[in-house]
Amino acid sequence: MSSRLGGAALVASPSYPNSVAWSDENLIAVASGHLVTILNPAMPVAPRGFITVPAKKLFPIGVIERKDLLSDCLLPTSLSRDFRPCVRSISWSPIGFAPNSGCLLAVCTAEGCAKLYCSPFCEFSAEWLEVYASNTIIKQVMDISDILYDYLANINFMEPDILTSEISDDRGIQDLGHSVLRKEHKRNGRDVGSTASTEVATFPSSFLREGSSVEVFKMYGSQRVWIIGVLERFNGARALVRFQETGETAQHDEWVEMNECNEISGTVLPSDTMDEQANRFPKIRPSMNVGNLPDQKLWANCNGVGEILKIGQAVEAWTNDRWQEGEFVGFSKGGLQVKLSGDIAFVTLDASSVRLAPLWNGEHKSWQLTIVKIEMDYPKLPTVVDLKSDRPKEDNRHEIVCITKSERKTLKKIPEEHSLSLVTANKYTSRSAMLSLLVVSWSPVLFLSSGNGNSSNCYSLLAVGGKSGQVSVWKICEPECHTIENARFSSKSMLVGLFRAHDAWITTISWALLASDTSVPQLLLGTGCSDGSVKIWLGCSDGLLSSPEVNLAPFALLKEGILVDCVPVSVLSLIVPAQFPHKVLLAIGRGSGSFEVWLYDIKNSNFHKVDSNDVHDLVVTGLAWAFDGRYLYSCSQDNCLRCWLLNGDSLSEVPFPSTAPCLKSSTDIPNVSDSCFGVAVSPGNLVLAVARSFDAELLNPMYQARKKAAVEFYWTGGQQLDISLHRQLDTDIQSIPGFSEKELSYWESNILWSLNQFECPNKCLVVWDIILTLSAFRQSNSTYVEQILNKWLLGSHMGFYTKKNLSKISSRKLHLLNILCRRVVLSELKSDNVICEKEEKWTLWRELLRSSEEELRIRLVGLCFTAVNRLSYDSIEKSAQHGYFDSMGLAQMEQWVALNNGAEDQLKLLASEVRKLDMRVDYEEERCSYCSASVQFESPEVAFCKAIQSHKLSRCAVSMKICPTTTPLWFCICCERWVSKLAPKTLFELHGYPSDLKSSTESSILEVSRKALCPFCGILLQRLQPDFLLSASPV
Repeated sequence: MSSRLGGAALVASPSYPNSVAWSDENLIAVASGHLVTILNPAMPVAPRGFITVPAKKLFPIGVIERKDLLSDCLLPTSLSRDFRPCVRSISWSPIGFAPNSGCLLAVCTAEGCAKLYCSPFCEFSAEWLEVYASNTIIKQVMDISDILYDYLANINFMEPDILTSEISDDRGIQDLGHSVLRKEHKRNGRDVGSTASTEVATFPSSFLREGSSVEVFKMYGSQRVWIIGVLERFNGARALVRFQETGETAQHDEWVEMNECNEISGTVLPSDTMDEQANRFPKIRPSMNVGNLPDQKLWANCNGVGEILKIGQAVEAWTNDRWQEGEFVGFSKGGLQVKLSGDIAFVTLDASSVRLAPLWNGEHKSWQLTIVKIEMDYPKLPTVVDLKSDRPKEDNRHEIVCITKSERKTLKKIPEEHSLSLVTANKYTSRSAMLSLLVVSWSPVLFLSSGNGNSSNCYSLLAVGGKSGQVSVWKICEPECHTIENARFSSKSMLVGLFRAHDAWITTISWALLASDTSVPQLLLGTGCSDGSVKIWLGCSDGLLSSPEVNLAPFALLKEGILVDCVPVSVLSLIVPAQFPHKVLLAIGRGSGSFEVWLYDIKNSNFHKVDSNDVHDLVVTGLAWAFDGRYLYSCSQDNCLRCWLLNGDSLSEVPFPSTAPCLKSSTDIPNVSDSCFGVAVSPGNLVLAVARSFDAELLNPMYQARKKAAVEFYWTGGQQLDISLHRQLDTDIQSIPGFSEKELSYWESNILWSLNQFECPNKCLVVWDIILTLSAFRQSNSTYVEQILNKWLLGSHMGFYTKKNLSKISSRKLHLLNILCRRVVLSELKSDNVICEKEEKWTLWRELLRSSEEELRIRLVGLCFTAVNRLSYDSIEKSAQHGYFDSMGLAQMEQWVALNNGAEDQLKLLASEVRKLDMRVDYEEERCSYCSASVQFESPEVAFCKAIQSHKLSRCAVSMKICPTTTPLWFCICCERWVSKLAPKTLFELHGYPSDLKSSTESSILEVSRKALCPFCGILLQRLQPDFLLSASPV
């Protein structure tokens, strides 16, 4: 039996290391070309989510002289011709930072753009949504690149403010961009000498005749051009056009369709005007040798210019003997700034080589060209300094300028504020590198005391590395409350740190939390560079989270790795094992195919290399620790996936499990992969995901052409954790065909290890891989699975199945027990019939499930009663507005206690005390949501109205009130209960039922859980989605 579990095909191939990431809520993201594909590993071929990355982000960082274009520092920019967007780095946030309690996804493109995305859980869409920034006056997308640009521009890109005679004799660099416009404005007020006006010239299609001059539309990559030719003859709806000989091509003929065509696929249009034009238009039009704009010097003192030539206006420029489409950006001393289609930079052109773009009028079958005229009011034209340009069209000076879409809208209103300063080539390169982002990585969850001692604020830090060697650190706040009613999410975020980590490109970043059991945890940040250097940084979480300003030294250098022949670092993986919290493990993958493992002992400050290997032939593209740092998985572009065992100070390669449970897989993944681009481990460490690309030449062009890559899954639960095998193998272990006793013992040990990891209440319950493993083994031998579960129950002191024993068990263990009962042992039964099932073979597990859920309900009701008795009426009303407990459902809880004969005496006493405080409890009779008939309380799960045709109504699993039918509800996919009110946070943290519940609860407030968790299963609640939409499967 193979260790391969299955896979899912992708429509685009990964291109960079670490292209696959596994979230804490059990979703997998794959960076595949221009897309990020998000899928559920429980249903990999089922509905998916997608993120289509935007085109290159441009920023107004300055203008350079044409002579500097071929300088050494700008040569890569000048020669770059790959403008296709591509995802370079992805990273999942910790759980709870999305509006629905899920994870955010940070995406960084190869073009340097970084954004945050969240699930469209109420949009009925597969396209994930961009996160908005909530700390801005105008609601706008939280674009990391834009915010970083705003900060750097405010501090002049960390450059000293000096006066440069080369640029301006009496102004600094910041003021140069406004000087020309200010001089023009003064002259307009003193001696205005001209007025601009327009007239429209019409060129109907009837002008197209044999022998006439025409313009033919063509696409060269992303460039949209109109080429001059002569119409030779017609043939139906086609015309034969002879194109003139140019320096690029010889004279040739071509048949051109004359009918209107749809917008060319992949075209990027510069403005709304051009969008209207490009919807449908013919690819051939009459030659229009008119409409060139007047000379640039006439624009300076002209009235009405701003109404005619606006920022973003669609224009055409005469370059290389053809008209190329583009958009107007602004004025400069040398002429008009125009961004041509397909170009990443602006060019400065003489006004006489530019015209307003002709518009196609489909109704009248004609082209309309706006001609601009300037009428002189005075015989003598005013002189405009430095605006005259005598250069011919082909010698126009090129200027590299960048600007964002959001800035473009502002330019339309106040163009004076965005004139660009002249900078040197080195300054332009430095500024561009600061804004060229390469890699993103989220930190673990951090807590900052709110100051009142009663609550904590949850944060995570997002580290973003770039080409300049700098790392920017962003503080992202967890939402104050989660919702399933609005997916248009605004995140509280701010830049808290910016420091230079390396002198070259930062290629990889990894986080780890140090001393997490202390009140002030410290953060470890690992950074890798293209020059081969690796550094480990140490920072205080409180200092980063509480600082109101950007800290330019947020981390202290803890250790710097030694350069190995300057081979670039491709991946890093940093971990602090829970078993050895004073040790730090660092795995480093390099472009040469080698990787190293380093161990840092914090107690004695000893940093040494454990081992290094050159087993991979190409770039190491993935490293992932598993089983608390005892196993390391590596993959490379040589298409090899390897497994390594760390035993003390030795690292040895071990094979993948040769035996694994069999599951039917509906995917047909061709065995033609040629490269690996990342590896990720499931939350329970029992399954591995690997991103692979396919060799296109080996694919069947008819049936497999759309399959460019795949995500493959492998079993890892059969790994041998204890190499010495100190514990003796069980002699009574159940046998399964194809497995030896030793192999079954490995699987048992790893499943138990994984279950024990989830007993920590701070770790989100995502046990999909555990359920999958146990369910797969149960198909072969159910006794073996029950044997594993019995050992876990005995280790949790639940082996005697008594109510008294359950009261001593933590809520987290009870949640795990409920999940295992419902999803493994009783999985054949329907959720609503699990407890009611009378078949004898299920009696033991059914009774255990019923007792466990009853114990949790007793704790829930007891906490709510205690809160009411401890808090005053005013306190309850006030705290309910801030995410704390409210008194909804207390009447139903009282009725449940009265009906439940097995309720604790302590609980009955609390209920009697609440009954005396009837002014705080809403005893209004419940009504049916459909027919308004009365509803009596008979069960905490469901209700039936008293109408003739009775309606079945669901009750909230927390408050026991009838769930509303007009608002979205939280849903548990494990027990299939509905929740309209979240449970108290304390419920999920109890280590057992308190002997004196009244004294053990805080007297001031009782917080509601910040995450939407099921009170009976402990997993994340979610909005129930239709089958055709992606949703997470924690179980």
